[in-house]
Amino acid sequence: MNAPVFDRNDQGIPTNQDTGAWPVGTDSFFQPRRVAFWVLVALIVNGLFYLAYMFSIGFRVVPVTTLLGLTVWGIYTLLFVLAFGTLDLLEQHPPEAYVLAFAWGGLGAVYFAAPANIAIQSLCAKLVSPEFVAVWGPAIAGPITEEFLKLMGVILLVLVARNQFQTYLSVLIVGAMAGLGFQVIENLSYTVRSSIHFPLENQVYPVLLNLFTRGLLSGLWSHAAYTTIASFGVAWFLLHPQRPMVARIAVAVLCFLLAWAMHFIWNSPFLEDLFDGGYGEMAVMLVIKGLPAIIVAGLFWQVAARENGTYLHALAAWFVPERDLIRDDEWVRLGAPMQRYKVRREMGWTYGWRARRLKTHLQREQLRLIRKAATYGRGAQTLRHELAVRRLRAKLDPIIEART
Repeated sequence: MNAPVFDRNDQGIPTNQDTGAWPVGTDSFFQPRRVAFWVLVALIVNGLFYLAYMFSIGFRVVPVTTLLGLTVWGIYTLLFVLAFGTLDLLEQHPPEAYVLAFAWGGLGAVYFAAPANIAIQSLCAKLVSPEFVAVWGPAIAGPITEEFLKLMGVILLVLVARNQFQTYLSVLIVGAMAGLGFQVIENLSYTVRSSIHFPLENQVYPVLLNLFTRGLLSGLWSHAAYTTIASFGVAWFLLHPQRPMVARIAVAVLCFLLAWAMHFIWNSPFLEDLFDGGYGEMAVMLVIKGLPAIIVAGLFWQVAARENGTYLHALAAWFVPERDLIRDDEWVRLGAPMQRYKVRREMGWTYGWRARRLKTHLQREQLRLIRKAATYGRGAQTLRHELAVRRLRAKLDPIIEART
């Protein structure tokens, strides 16, 4: 059966073009009958073999660096995922979506990016000069290959499970995960390679140096931000089928070019002549070069969050009208992840850690109830979430009343 085709009504809410009804039935990310699924899996597995080969060398030559690097960058990844989870961004899809997106960025895209970058820089050396490539090569090659490859993973995931992507936010979070996967594995690769060629007999210092420069100084405005920017164009293309095809393609291309420009500026030698080689001035330079990317990505996240809020409000009004399940104050904050986080934080300050934990679970069960009801309709499939909301509220309300 073909996946339903979604359009947007006057309120910006996706509906099924075939019936005009709310979207019911969501594709799984396990789609063995779709070519895009096998392309995605095959290229991820291919990248896995490449990564295993690289780390087998690392474990033989610099075992301490490799093991410590895996630990450090694993924790680094976990912190990003926890941040996404704190803002409820990971409620957009089932977990396998993020595993596939991260794996594509870290395995599929990284595998092809390295030889492609070398090929482009070799071509530039022949057409211009080796000196030109030494200065501008990373700025020219990196954005072209890496932004294209990361975005291909987002498009493949959309082709695998088209009706999973019904909001801007659902596309942007997958793009961010693909960018994060590329960023982490690239940083891990740099860590191992730098240790192999490090001038000192020290396998710990390269890990700390790369964590400082590539993780802390450039982590926020690196690949996750660039792919978020490019993914916004894919989201706009998907969610505005009523617009002319030329306009939809133009927006997608413009967002890609914007991500390319941010990456180009980052890799370029701009501003380097104004700062010396000290760590302090280098940090200032990296912040200045990276700020445009994080600002643009933040603006796109805000647009996506507002649109997601409108979508959630409409779904809740239709499928979950009971005010004992979603109270008025909770209703207002449905589409505002930062406001929901602020409520949880204030709940912890005022009523204690247990109240904050209950409020966190309550909010997430409400989101799951809304999304499952929108996917399958109300009934036995949503009863578990309805009972969970009522059970959590029954535990939370006495805590609040006792301290009021």
